Amino acid sequence: MLQLGPIGFVLPWLLLALPLLPAIWWLLRVTPPAPRRQVFPALRLLRDLPAPEQTPSRTPWWLLLLRLVAAALIVLGLARPVWGPGAGTAGDGPLLLVIDDGWAAAPDWPARAAAAQAALDT
Repeated sequence: MLQLGPIGFVLPWLLLALPLLPAIWWLLRVTPPAPRRQVFPALRLLRDLPAPEQTPSRTPWWLLLLRLVAAALIVLGLARPVWGPGAGTAGDGPLLLVIDDGWAAAPDWPARAAAAQAALDT
C-alpha cells in the first residue's frame, strides 16, 4: 500500500495512468478531417440558405479541462484511496465487532476469526 500523508492507495499501480493524461488531451483535440465538397446541381435553390448551426473547429478549453479532471478523478478513484490507513482503534471505550458469517466469508474465515481475536486482545 502506497501512503502519501494521511491518504493511502490500495492499488497504487493504477496511479501510473496519471502521466497518460497528456495522451488523452491529445486524443480529445484531434478533430476529423473536413468533409469533401461535392457539387450537386439539383440543389442550387438551397445554396443560399443559412446553415442552421456551425461546428467549432476545436474543443473549448473549459470542456477539455473538465474532461481531463474527470479522467484524473476516475484514475484516482480506481486506485482505491483510503483515509488514514493503518490507524488502529484509538480509545478506551467499548469495542464493537461486526462479523459477516455468510457464505462469502467462508474461504477466509480463519483469518477473520484471528483478526477479531487480535482486536479483542488489544
